[in-house]
Amino acid sequence: MPHVLANAEGGDPNSANLIIVLVGSGIVVATLIPTFVLILAARVRRHPHEEVITVVLVFWALITAGSLIYAGNAQLSWSKQNAINLEAGYVDPQGDVAPEMPWGLWIGLGAVYAAMAAWTFSHKRGREQTR
Repeated sequence: MPHVLANAEGGDPNSANLIIVLVGSGIVVATLIPTFVLILAARVRRHPHEEVITVVLVFWALITAGSLIYAGNAQLSWSKQNAINLEAGYVDPQGDVAPEMPWGLWIGLGAVYAAMAAWTFSHKRGREQTR
């Protein structure tokens, strides 16, 4: 009779699902605050391209929050599975590599936010619009 190694994933006694929800909510709030700051600044300054700024910032917020939540979940899942595999003796501690973080995407998103901030604040407040 052949011997087969088995791995049964047990329940999560540490309530990791609550941690995932709380961290995800924190990421969403931390993303929405700078988004609303620039949207509010564009409205107060009566920027002529206020609608474009709002649309770009909403998409920026969605991409930023989504990438941060995805990267956090990937890291948490890898960490949990790696701990289980190490305890069971399935994995070499030096051989398993953590998932890569999307640093290029995050640097690009930071550059987009900086460009949007510069564009929003480049418009002089109270300038009369010519129609």
